[in-house]
Amino acid sequence: MEPEPAPADTQAAFEADFSLQHQQQAFLPGMTQPELTVRLEELKYTFCPEGLMCFVGPSAWPELNVTDAQGRTQRVVFTPFNAQRVPSTAWLDTTSVRANNRRYVFTYQRWQIVKPLGRGVYPGKSDFTLWFRINRIGK
Repeated sequence: MEPEPAPADTQAAFEADFSLQHQQQAFLPGMTQPELTVRLEELKYTFCPEGLMCFVGPSAWPELNVTDAQGRTQRVVFTPFNAQRVPSTAWLDTTSVRANNRRYVFTYQRWQIVKPLGRGVYPGKSDFTLWFRINRIGK
């Protein structure tokens, strides 16, 4: 079975929502001379198909590679959700990265499955879309 091709690269704006799929990257604020390049490098998830009873509900947590304008890459890992985390209806998790002599706040907002699944069918990594927002701080 052939691996699925990665989705096409995209561009995104700071202080605006954008989505990524597994192995897709976004250039911020544009494709030419990006300030940041964000790639959804890895995706871990749990899923409970319709009609089944599961101990763990559906969830998705990403691992991003963030490359600055000088080509330095950092790994950003959003940790699995647990009972100690205070749930928010507006976002799932936040973290910050220092790059290009400034700080960027990453907000992981939500995930969704991009195509209908049949009863008892588990999604693959390519079936997920994850939504983010990156705000620039300082400078």
